[in-house]
Amino acid sequence: MSLIEECYASGRGELVDTIEARKEGGTVSHLYCSGWEDRVCTTEDGRTLTFIAMAMDLALPKNDNSAFQNLVLGLDNVTGEVQEVVEEAKAADDRFIITFRRYLAEDLSFPQERCRMTLLSREYEDDVAKLTAGFYDLLNTNGLRTILTATRAPGLKYI
Repeated sequence: MSLIEECYASGRGELVDTIEARKEGGTVSHLYCSGWEDRVCTTEDGRTLTFIAMAMDLALPKNDNSAFQNLVLGLDNVTGEVQEVVEEAKAADDRFIITFRRYLAEDLSFPQERCRMTLLSREYEDDVAKLTAGFYDLLNTNGLRTILTATRAPGLKYI
């Protein structure tokens, strides 16, 4: 049994949820973690990052085979930082990437669970930013990057 499974089964231990948010191609990551104290965690690729404590609530995606697996985040937006960062990326028509990692408080050296998602929608109410992120939108992605035509694939004209 893995450490995360043992933590879920026993109810012992504290889970630390972290969010790394950045626009695609950007060099600056915005790092937030749940709880009341900042955390220094090591990511799966060996980077050591300091996550800033923030009030956050999240609904994890369902574990099924549907194409609609969304992560819904509720982030504290009292300072307006979250809204500013998200709207800057959206105004530039850039893809905004959210990486969710879950750590055990006793072992911040490697995330126990992680998923990388794209921001799909956002809402701002009072002092809360509600962000909905999903796995890359496969239903609206052109699977064949090269469009086959009769010139490129001559056998198509006989079909």
